[in-house]
Amino acid sequence: MKNMNRRLFLGTAAISAATFSPLSHAAEPATGSVKILGLTGSMRKGKSTSKAVELALESARSVSPTITTELIELSGLNLDPYIAVGSKSSDRADDFLALRAKLEAPNVHGILIGSPVYMGIVSSPLKNLFERMVAFRQGGFPLRDKVGGAIAVGAGRNTGVELVLQQLIMFMLSQEMVLVGDGKPGNHWGGTIQSQGEELSKDEGSLNTVRGVGRRVAEVALRMAASAK
Repeated sequence: MKNMNRRLFLGTAAISAATFSPLSHAAEPATGSVKILGLTGSMRKGKSTSKAVELALESARSVSPTITTELIELSGLNLDPYIAVGSKSSDRADDFLALRAKLEAPNVHGILIGSPVYMGIVSSPLKNLFERMVAFRQGGFPLRDKVGGAIAVGAGRNTGVELVLQQLIMFMLSQEMVLVGDGKPGNHWGGTIQSQGEELSKDEGSLNTVRGVGRRVAEVALRMAASAK
């Protein structure tokens, strides 16, 4: 019986090794070939939410020269949610198709999404985008297996940052993305930070959660990109 159990264990181990060997032994992608996007949902360009997402992107770039990044601010874009239900609310040019092309691009392996906290929920630009992205669910889930990380920026402690993280995470799960948190030592659900006027908090613990989620998105995106070859 012991010999049988040993044979079963060794057989299972061999199968596991064969299953995961392409991921563990895959060559790292070429320099600059793995892109990570940072989406900011603030209605104020270049302010604290954008700074937080850029801090995460900076951390992502530090992981490997393979990684390039791009910050996309939703402020000012026309992402008319009425189009999702077959009508329009304005005659402004629709910016969704160009944004969709960026998100779907095959070299994009990671997406960081940052939102300020507005009454405990995500910002209206992000909500508009999420409603338009029902088209992704109807169109083959093009964000499947892209790595996602969430960042929430509040005006102070106990202002709803974790509620916003939950909403961002739920959205990304609905698109079949692969979710990561901020990694060690905190191992929480994403980056959370306070803004102080137009600046980020000097609280290193909070800043490190933002850096951590950027790093984790980069680490896992590299592995996903290598295994996709």
